[in-house]
Amino acid sequence: MMAKRESTKETYSPRERGRRNQQSNNLQGRQRPERPNDTGQLQREQPEGRGRGNSRTFRIIDANSDGTISAQELSNALESLMDLDSNKDGKISKDELRGEQGRGQRPRTEGRRSSSGGQIVRGIKMPTPLFRTEVPEHIYDIILGKPTKTAVTASVLAYQDLHFRIGVGTEPNALGKTLNVGLLEAGIPKEVLIDGLKAGTQYFYKLQYGKSLTNLNESEVYQFHTSRDAGDSFVFTVQADSHLDFGTDPAVYEQTLKNALASKPDFHFALGDAFFSDKRVRYQDALDQYIAQRYYFGLLCHSAPLFFALGNHDGESGYRDNGRPENIAVWSAKTRNKYIPNPTPNAFYGGNTSVHPEIGLLKNYYAWDWGDAQFIVLDPFWYSGRGGRDGMWAKSLGKKQYDWLKETLENSEASYRFIFLHYLVGGLDNQTRGGVNIANLYEWGGKNSSDEDEWATKRPGWEKPIHQLLVQHNVSIVFHGHDHLYAKEELDGVIYQEVPQPGHRSGNTRSAGSYGYDQRNVIGSSGHVRVAVTNSEVKVEYVKTRVGGTEFTASQRRYVADSYSVKSLNIKP
Repeated sequence: MMAKRESTKETYSPRERGRRNQQSNNLQGRQRPERPNDTGQLQREQPEGRGRGNSRTFRIIDANSDGTISAQELSNALESLMDLDSNKDGKISKDELRGEQGRGQRPRTEGRRSSSGGQIVRGIKMPTPLFRTEVPEHIYDIILGKPTKTAVTASVLAYQDLHFRIGVGTEPNALGKTLNVGLLEAGIPKEVLIDGLKAGTQYFYKLQYGKSLTNLNESEVYQFHTSRDAGDSFVFTVQADSHLDFGTDPAVYEQTLKNALASKPDFHFALGDAFFSDKRVRYQDALDQYIAQRYYFGLLCHSAPLFFALGNHDGESGYRDNGRPENIAVWSAKTRNKYIPNPTPNAFYGGNTSVHPEIGLLKNYYAWDWGDAQFIVLDPFWYSGRGGRDGMWAKSLGKKQYDWLKETLENSEASYRFIFLHYLVGGLDNQTRGGVNIANLYEWGGKNSSDEDEWATKRPGWEKPIHQLLVQHNVSIVFHGHDHLYAKEELDGVIYQEVPQPGHRSGNTRSAGSYGYDQRNVIGSSGHVRVAVTNSEVKVEYVKTRVGGTEFTASQRRYVADSYSVKSLNIKP
């Protein structure tokens, strides 16, 4: 059955109408290619320039996929193009464009796809390849996840059929325990539970691998830490919006992860927009990006368990789950759960216990305690609608997740409480940009854009807006991404920390003002946020990334651009 398109009516100037008519005439007689829709059925692909929102160019610029291009989205596209202005003269020359198009790109093959699987867009000079999914050849990658008091999980992916063993111990040169992982088939990740460990203990491990068990190679020694006791000091790190799109410089991204590894964090957060399945002509083509991100995450997360929070470009919006066994939301969730070891509810982790009929446990929101801190990861996507009559009230955690958040905060006695999510629930428009400037709005703050309190009518039976809930329970910091810059803000005692991108090549802040940030408190990407937790205070640092030739030492490739401290709830002023 053919996909049904909504009819829209637009008016154009005589000049524009004539141009479109000419374009239509030029297209007449061409055979329109067929492509699978979300259900695998074939539908005619609309030629560019005919029908609102059907061109590839339109879909790329339409960042939130709402079928319209806002002034902000157009501004963002122009900003991305101006990043090509290497000599900063305010113009893009043919040489600058040609230089960008050749970066890391194999010779182009026939058809409309780049060698990296990205779209080749006709009619717009966008940098190519659109997706930076080519990574160095490597035999395997490891992502640790789900650490507890007595265990950790190692997700191991081999790129050829290999036998694996894991040696584990409390001394790097004396790994007394050996786990036989068995034969791993190429391309199929396997989660290996390393258990029987002691709480509050530093462990070391290494892999043994080979074509047979009689001739094994050894990896370098990696490390991890089981759950900290109250009063223990530790470090964690945070990144957001790694993208792997045309704005990403792989060298910058790699260096950021190496910089984070140098701090020996107990774990690492990635706040979404990593996989971009909603930006492909066929969402299944994003598989290469999940695998490429495993390479990047593996540069750090072999020794720092990963916790992933969903982003708006990771394909897992609930309104896209149309009830069929295969659609972009279901495919994206299954693929994420295959390649990323997020936690499931158990004695150590709280979280979403609902079972999706096609996916199982979504692993989309969860919480745990570590030392003196409570960590809560939220999902603003699976339970949000498209908008329509509800407008920005359609964005929601959903009642079950809201109640779970409330109960999780109420039952904690932690000295620090940290919230992690891609963006706040609500916003001035569908772009959902900003921090404290939108914290008073819709489900997050209870008011509409006219400053009218609509909480009681829009959320009947819900206790209070999310921000008020966070204030009541002394939340220390809300870490959020989406806006591609660093900004520390505070409202009612709650710090809202916008997390920068880890791999953008230029890191400008031109969009900060339009997103609602005070530009005096904004720093551009790229880098990561490092958080050091002690029993008396938390120190937050923005560690910027510096790349170049041989003129920088390893320590010079990272520097602290900003820092601040938050006192423990147990420390009286």
